[in-house]
Parts: sequence; C-alpha cells; structure tokens
Amino acid sequence: MNKLKTLINFFKTERGAGIILLIAAILFNVIFLWSEVSIPTFQLNDEVYHQLATQEASNALRNGSDPTDFWLSQIELGYPLFHHYQHLPQVILATINYFTSFPVSRLFDFSRYILLVLFPLSIFWAMRRFGFNYLAAGFSALVSSLLSTNGLFGFDYGSYIWRGFGIYPQLWAMFFLPLALAEIYRAICQRKPVFLAIFFSAIVLLSNFFNGYILLLSTIVFVFLRFRKEEIFTRFKVLILFLLLLFLVTSYLFLPFLLDLKYTNASIWIPSWKYDSFGLRQVVTDLFAGRLFDYNRLPSLTFLLFLSIVAILISRYHRKENYRFLLIFAVFWLFLFFGRSTWGALLNLLPVSHFLQLHRFISGVHLGAIFLIGAGISLIWEKVFQRFPRWSIIIFPIIILAILSPAYIERIKFYEENRDWRIENQKAFLVDKEELSDIEKTLKNLPPGRVYAGLASNWGNFPNYKIGFVPFYSIFPQLGIDSFGYSYHSEALSADIRLHFDDSRPEEYNLFNIRYVLLHKTWTSPYYYSKIKEFDNYVLYEVSTTGYFDLVDVPAVFYGKAKDFYSPNSKWLFSSLVESKQYPIIDLGKEPQKTFGLPVFSFQQVDENLLANFAQVQPERGEIVKEEIGENKYEVRFETIRDCFLILKENYHPGWQVYLDGKKVSPVMLTPGFIGIKVGAGTHQASFLYKSPAYRIPLLIFGILILIFIGFRFKKL
Repeated sequence: MNKLKTLINFFKTERGAGIILLIAAILFNVIFLWSEVSIPTFQLNDEVYHQLATQEASNALRNGSDPTDFWLSQIELGYPLFHHYQHLPQVILATINYFTSFPVSRLFDFSRYILLVLFPLSIFWAMRRFGFNYLAAGFSALVSSLLSTNGLFGFDYGSYIWRGFGIYPQLWAMFFLPLALAEIYRAICQRKPVFLAIFFSAIVLLSNFFNGYILLLSTIVFVFLRFRKEEIFTRFKVLILFLLLLFLVTSYLFLPFLLDLKYTNASIWIPSWKYDSFGLRQVVTDLFAGRLFDYNRLPSLTFLLFLSIVAILISRYHRKENYRFLLIFAVFWLFLFFGRSTWGALLNLLPVSHFLQLHRFISGVHLGAIFLIGAGISLIWEKVFQRFPRWSIIIFPIIILAILSPAYIERIKFYEENRDWRIENQKAFLVDKEELSDIEKTLKNLPPGRVYAGLASNWGNFPNYKIGFVPFYSIFPQLGIDSFGYSYHSEALSADIRLHFDDSRPEEYNLFNIRYVLLHKTWTSPYYYSKIKEFDNYVLYEVSTTGYFDLVDVPAVFYGKAKDFYSPNSKWLFSSLVESKQYPIIDLGKEPQKTFGLPVFSFQQVDENLLANFAQVQPERGEIVKEEIGENKYEVRFETIRDCFLILKENYHPGWQVYLDGKKVSPVMLTPGFIGIKVGAGTHQASFLYKSPAYRIPLLIFGILILIFIGFRFKKL
C-alpha cells in the first residue's frame, strides 16, 4: 500500500507527470502502429528501392565488396546509388541481414516500427538535454507523433508508414536530429563533452541529406544566442572545430559526393514546388489554417503552438538561452520554408542550393513546433495552475489531452486505414502467390535483360497491372529483377531521358535493353513481341535486343554543363539517330576533352536540324557474341568489321574501369548517358568493372578512428 501511495505521489510531481505523458505517447504508437509489423506485405512506396539497395549491400558484404559503394543495377539503368546518396540505415540493416539472414523486408518493418514508436522518447530526451523541465519534455513528446500534413515529407508519420511515402532514411534522421541539436547546443553553448554531438550529427548526415542540411544550418543559431562579441567569437571557433571534426568523420561519403557532383541529376520531372517551396503567402495561409500541422482535422496542434508562443513571449523565460533558441529555430526554418519566390537570389548563398528541395525544410518547421508546444504549455501550467493544489498537475494534462482529441481521432482513423489496406494488399498477394512465383522463376532463368510492365505515366498503373495496390513495376525490384519502370530515384543523368520511353518504337527496346514485357492476357501484343510463356493472368513476351552491349557509331561530340544535359539528350531520343545507332559523345565541361577528330557542338547548338544531318545509314559494324553479367561488372566478347564504339547500356560514371583485350582504356559518355569505348576491327574481349574510389574505405576507417579518439580523448571543444 505504501508503495502504491509513493507511486501515486510520484506521478503527481512534475517529473512523474512528464514521464506519464511520455509513456502515453509511446503506448499510443505501440498500439496503433502495430500493423506495420504484424501484417507483412509488399511495399508500394520509396521503400521499394531502399529495400533493394539494402539487399544488394548485404550481397556486397557476402562477396567481400564495399557495401557503401556498389553498382545498383536493377533500377534506373544502373547507378552507384550509395556513392552519392545517404545510406547509413540501409548499411546497418544489410549488416544485420548478413549476420542473421533475417529478411530485409522484415528488418525494415521492425526498425520502422521501433523508430516511430520511440520518437517521442527522442524528443523527451532532447528537451531535457536542452535544459527544459520534465513537464515540457513530456508535452513535446506527447505531440511529436500527432502531426498531419498533405504529403509535405516532414515529421508527420505519413512520411514513413506503408500507406505513405516510405522515405525510410529520413526516419533515422528524424529520430536523431533532436538529439544531435541538443548535444550541439550543450557542446557550443555550455562547453560540454562533444562526442555525442558529433556521433548523433554523423548519424543524421549519413541518413538524410535534407535533415543533415537542417542540422548544419541550425548550428549558426547557437553562435548568436548571446550578443556579446567575445562570446560570439568563442562560439564561432568552437563551431568551426566541430564542423571540421564532423566532416572528417563523414568524409568517406561527402568527399566523393562533392568530387562527382556533376554526375548527379537535378530532375526536371520533380514538381517545381518541391524545389521552390510555396512562398510566403501560401505558407502563412496554411499555417493559420492549420494545414502545416493539422491537415484534414480541427487545428488543435496549431492552437497549442500559438498559445505556447504567446506564453513564452510574455514570460521572462524568452530571455533564457534555451527558450530563445526554440523561438529563433522555429522562425528561422519557417522563413526558409517560404522558398525561392520569397528569397530569390539570396538562396544562392546556400551551398549546393540548386540541388535543394526547399519544401523539405518543413522538417525544421515541424521540429520547432514540437519543441515550442512542450516548452510553452509547461509555462502555462507554471503560471496558471501552480496556484492550485498538487493534483492540478494531473488535471492539466487531461485538459491538454482533451484539446488534442481531434488529432488523436484523426490519427487513429489514419492508422486503421493503413492497417486495412495492408490486410487487403496481403490477401491479394496470397491469392496470386503461385503465379507471381512462376513469373519470378521464369524471368530469373532467362538470359539477362530488363523487364517492362508499363510506367507510372502510362498503363503501368492500370488495375490489371497491379497485385493489390502494388504495380508490377514496383514488384520486380522487390524480387531483385532488373526492370524498366518507376523512377524511384532520379540521381542518374539519364533518369529524366528514359521516362520518354516510347513502347511503340522497337529501337527503343534495344536502346534500353528491354528484353522482356509482361502483358495481361486481355491485351494484344504488337508484332515485334514474341511469346515466351503464358501464365494464369499474364503473358511474358520477348523483344529482340543486342543485350546489355551494342556496337554503334559516334557522329559528333556534344558538350556543356550537367544542368543542361536534358535538352540535347532528349532531342536525340526523339530523333531517328536511335534507330540508325548514332550515339554522340557527351562531355560535361566547358570544352570537350576528347573529340576523336569529330565535329564538336555545345548543348545549346543541338537541335532537330543538326541531328537530322547525322541520320545516315551506316555499314555493318559487327556483332555481340557473348555477354556475362556479375556483381559490379559486365563482360562481353564481340567481333567488329570496322572501327566503331562498344556501348554498355548502363549509366556512365567515373567509377567505371574498362579493359579491352586485357588493357585498360578510357571510356566516354555516349547518349543518352551510357558508357562506351572506341574499338577497331577484330575479335575482342571487354570488361567493365565498377570500383569504389581507392580512398573511400581508408577515409571510412579514418572517420571511425576519429570518432573513437573524440570519445576517449577529446572531451570538450
């Protein structure tokens, strides 16, 4: 009895009430997100390619290759995704899969569930490290998983769950961003040990570039929280040293990324609002209408946010450094979220600003709001309810829960729909399990080639080409099959070009080595399809191609900046040069490095008339005799009658090393972004090997050693 009384008295305290709020937030997530692990099924969002990349990273470990930099061949015509893209979460799951053989898809389900369930704990811990009391930390934790937006890719859970967008790496960054900010605050403003600040910051940076960008830009705020010249100068020195150490820890990724930045595409197909955001008027309108935090429900979080801001501003606490940080942080990211229409050329001052999707800065707005609500509501209790008896500390959270009831009702409905759709999807796959298994087995036993079942922009999204909610172009990558379908990432320079694929032109099937096509039985195939096998509902066809290699001619050299890559290559795709196998060299530079004595034109000079001049029927070149496909390599034996170029229908990248008849040769980029080499008459053997930069693994090891050194020796900055 005494123990129960002690427990009740504990929960009447500020500390106890805060912990109750934290437990309530976690339990809500535990219960209503359970379907994320209890109903296994195929993915239909961006987790498709995250799972594929994770599985290939695990395979790289098994083969003794670098799991942080390998050739991901099954989507986007091949690309070394992890060379340019954040990958820490995927590599961690790949390592677990390597040692345990636990399925990658289930690792995603369980890790997603754990991170979503425990995100309130991350917020709670960060608020405490910022110096806020337990009640403030508890209220921030309580609201942290209740955000709702109309697909803004922020901290609302729709960004991550099955029915949402599946931006899995950002989930890791979301979880560790509050912790990283709190530890940086302690390191810079309070001269506390720096290890956790660098450790958590490295996780954020290696998990999601956009949240990493938010983290790094936010560090500037810490420098100016006190307007004393000496203090600003001291903090700035600490910040520079912190950033230097952080770069050393993460340099294995960011150095190659920066050196090879021109081989990363800024897609024209991404809607302009993602790059530009929404502008001051729209953002402010959405803020006051509740659409930034309470989309499709009564704006309870929005109300609490404004109430909290007022409470902080009229109290003496806005003079305290931690409260001041929250206010400046929230306003800073709200202003940047306004985007290009508001700030214009000023945004060019931001590093790599032309790659930034400014709408992703909503994450900073969301995090700032979560922090402010907790801090402000706790101040309201302190000012108003502390005059009442001790039991008011329990009544007050109940009042807040009542205010939040519209958010809870909407979230419960949202998660229940997610559960129901997962069940429906799971049942559909169980019904078609045998046929899908037969299709998979058939494709994997055929000679290598890409398979096509429509694009998102054409019939690929028709009901006949889905199992449950998942289109076949999303199913094939999850089966590890090389496919030509949805653009799950647009990193490769050819990503925008290939989406113009015209499935009525046989020459384009050869161009992209689309060798197999899956059609529903009710569809009529064109004359150039040859039936391979008939299944219960589908028919598999073959289209004649030369395989992953071909022999082509090069009529000219086109050169220019990577940002202008799309125009000449898309015009080439629409021309007759594809059919006549005329593939100009593409040189990304102010002046071409290799011309081979060919005519040279800038990207701006390339038009339909110029391309028409090259559309000439050429003499026979030779033939591809045999090709072999392996991990990070493509090998071919071929015979040529005359001088021409050998092209590999994979994306060009400086990581390729090419050997012709045992001798290393320098490759070139050919339209529409593929890799090729010049060859003479005769019988030849060529090998195309993708290799990570020699300095990458040493940099990775060096970064780990630096982190260990900081942990043991470098206590303060």
